[in-house]
Formats: sequence, structure tokens, C-alpha cells
Amino acid sequence: MKYQTYDQINLEDEFLSYGRTVTEADIVQFTNLAGLKLPIFIDAEYCRLHSPFGQRIVPGLLIQAFAAGMMEELIGPNTIAALGFGESRFSRPALIGDTLRTHSRVASKRLTSNPLRGILVIAVRVVNQRQETVLDCSYKLLVKTDNRTSKNNEKDVKEKSQ
Repeated sequence: MKYQTYDQINLEDEFLSYGRTVTEADIVQFTNLAGLKLPIFIDAEYCRLHSPFGQRIVPGLLIQAFAAGMMEELIGPNTIAALGFGESRFSRPALIGDTLRTHSRVASKRLTSNPLRGILVIAVRVVNQRQETVLDCSYKLLVKTDNRTSKNNEKDVKEKSQ
């Protein structure tokens, strides 16, 4: 897929990502990196005996990280910064072996005072291999436009917008 700029993306455009199967290694590495010690993520025996799911579940923050990674194919190097995350709602757990995909939709877009930048709000739905929704969330991103100004003009625009 070709990386897209703000100007190449239309309001209500929709994108489907590639699939990403969650492995045990993903959960082990993520919980170690993040310092997560909740039994629902790291203790298979506890989950077998006490969890309504009967097994470990994928941390929600890991699902969000996968979703962000799967969106990179959409805008990639044209992203300047993440400006925020909207409310996240986890509908059901993701489990080891689930294959996740993101359905992304451009919910809103607007230019900033700097013509080299625009703001996109992307509504994201993450589904498993059965098309069951695992996560609904949104990402607010600052992205490059197609405006082809020189570095000097970019400096002038910054100074005028201050």
C-alpha cells in the first residue's frame, strides 16, 4: 500500500489492514516490557481456575499497539505526531491465537494554521478472525499535507501563525 498524505485521504475513507495473529511470545514480551503483572495476562493456572475466559487474555494496551501498527501502512512516514486517543471500548477479550485486523475510517479531518499539516481523526475497530469486535477506539493524528513549500517558506508560515 502507498503511504498517503492528508490531501490524499478523504473524509469517510475506509481501510482494512492485514491480519496479525497474537502469539504467547507477544504477550510475554509486552507484559515484561510494560511491567504488567496481572494474573489475567501472565498466570495460565489462575485463569483456568478463576477467569471467566478460562485462559490468559491479551492486554488491551497491546491490542491498541497492534492497531496503531496496522494503521502505519495507511499513513506511515507522513505522520508527524499522535495528538491523542479517544475513548477505547473493549467488547470482548482477544486470546492467544486470535488473528486481529483493523477497520479504519476517517471520521474527521481539518487543516491546521500551518498549511504543511492537517489533523485526522481515525475511528478504529479491531476484529478477530470471526469478525467479532474486540476494540473500538479513535486516534487523532497530525499528518503532512501535499503542500510543497521550501524550508524557508515553512519557517515563514510558522512565524506568521504564532
